[in-house]
Amino acid sequence: MKTITAFTLLLCCSFYNAFAVVVPPGTNNIQAAINSASAGSVIDLQAGTYYVSSTITLNKTITIRGVGMSTIIQKTNGTSADVAAFVIAEGINNCTLRDFRLLGQDKGGPGILVFSNNNHLINVNVSDCGNNSAGGPGSWRSGIILDGAAFNEMTNVKSHHNSWVGISQNNSPGSTITGADCFLNHGEGLTIDLGSDNCIVRNSLFNENNVSTRGVGGIGIDDVNGADVQFCTINGTKNLSGITFQNNVGGEDGCIIKNNTINNSALNGVRIKNCTYAVTHTTVDLNSYSGNGATNEFWECSPGPTSNRMANTADKADFSLLVFPNPASDFISLDFGTAPEPVSFELISLTGQQVLWVQNPQTANNIDVSALSKGVYMYRATHAQGTVTGKIILE
Repeated sequence: MKTITAFTLLLCCSFYNAFAVVVPPGTNNIQAAINSASAGSVIDLQAGTYYVSSTITLNKTITIRGVGMSTIIQKTNGTSADVAAFVIAEGINNCTLRDFRLLGQDKGGPGILVFSNNNHLINVNVSDCGNNSAGGPGSWRSGIILDGAAFNEMTNVKSHHNSWVGISQNNSPGSTITGADCFLNHGEGLTIDLGSDNCIVRNSLFNENNVSTRGVGGIGIDDVNGADVQFCTINGTKNLSGITFQNNVGGEDGCIIKNNTINNSALNGVRIKNCTYAVTHTTVDLNSYSGNGATNEFWECSPGPTSNRMANTADKADFSLLVFPNPASDFISLDFGTAPEPVSFELISLTGQQVLWVQNPQTANNIDVSALSKGVYMYRATHAQGTVTGKIILE
């Protein structure tokens, strides 16, 4: 791969189809590099500060790569207008943002706003985004926002000291969050809302969020199915509860809150509002609690749906699922191990459409997927103890 300076002619050996473009620190110079680069290119940012007063829009599949936290993106727009630092535009999939720090400077608008699918945020540190004097919705005062975006992955991201939420998700199914660190946000550290089904969160930290009671707790969940939060630490949530099923818009089904450490919340460790909308097939289990201001697990509208809830019972079988081969082409097989008989197995497209449904699959062999289009799908298996989700590639 040949490295050249932005605004010069891009030259590359014929057997490469992507370019690396080096952009030096400056003011509003990243967008010009994106516009002149070809799809698949890498925009390399150097150590130093890049000042941004208008949105950097990823209008083609591209990677923006810094050298670590010495690469700084600093917002300089005013406080009264909601201007995102980065937007990955609708229909522009498979982009990557990685290895830089984004300083919001308490200016209006979010840090990173994603409207598309299969993007990757890796080792980015976003802070101090949003300002309450701006006229847009509260969610636009957040650090990272997924809005109508599917199957995005965030790995080792930090989002902190933002005016609203650290990581906000709206109608964005199938996201995977691993190794995140969201702290001291004025609203939630993380929201999983409004159709953001089958969000998987692992090995992440959510400390001292909801500083100004602008959210519902450390992690907020509303109107989603299959949210899966495990092996995380939720500590010191201000004013409210560590994890809150708020249910202002709709209920939840098949969520898993398991193997987490939830300490020192102002109210409950886990609070489930089961009033207007039902919470069903929900696993709250094997979590560690200490120092919470009220009951560790609280169902707001008593009695809770105990027939659908598995809480603090360590003797039940884990529900595991192996889907193979992955990637697959014509057929897939399922292996549920020693778990009891599952109820159903389904494949869901990136647009949220159910394209395959198998009732009572047990251990199934040779499920025909040859008629499905090539691409990435989400699988979901429903079981008496909850759900298990994942991704599969058909090629």
